[in-house]
Amino acid sequence: MPLILVEAPRHVGVGIRPALHRDIPRVLEIERLAFGGQWDYYQFRASLEDVFLLAVDAASGETVGFLVACCCKIARRGIILRVAVHPDFQGQGIATQLLQESFTTLKKKDLDEVELDVDIVKNGAMRLYERLGFRVKELFSPDMEGEESFHIMRRKL
Repeated sequence: MPLILVEAPRHVGVGIRPALHRDIPRVLEIERLAFGGQWDYYQFRASLEDVFLLAVDAASGETVGFLVACCCKIARRGIILRVAVHPDFQGQGIATQLLQESFTTLKKKDLDEVELDVDIVKNGAMRLYERLGFRVKELFSPDMEGEESFHIMRRKL
């Protein structure tokens, strides 16, 4: 039986635990629904070595969301790479729970801050991150036309 790090609050009904290899097929399903399948099996498998948390529905035991982060010890910064919640479970505070647990996990790794990037058009995600203490530090555009722009956001741990 996997270890649950945070007891499921009654109003949310979700617990948080580290991901295991056997969880990857369900994570890939949520990835496909949330992002169109940008990450593959091998990227998630490699993420098992760092911070890879799952939100698990307390009633069914089914994975309903995930968060992947990596640690940059030199910069003393955690970088959140992926946060996704199954569409059937969105709007229930699950992403907030995953993020808050990642802050605790990253702090235990002796890091000072956490960073993420968010697509400039994702206003809902921006509001969530700002509510959790993230602030925009810079704008990043990988192409010259700036059609795909991202906010780099950071917060202290």
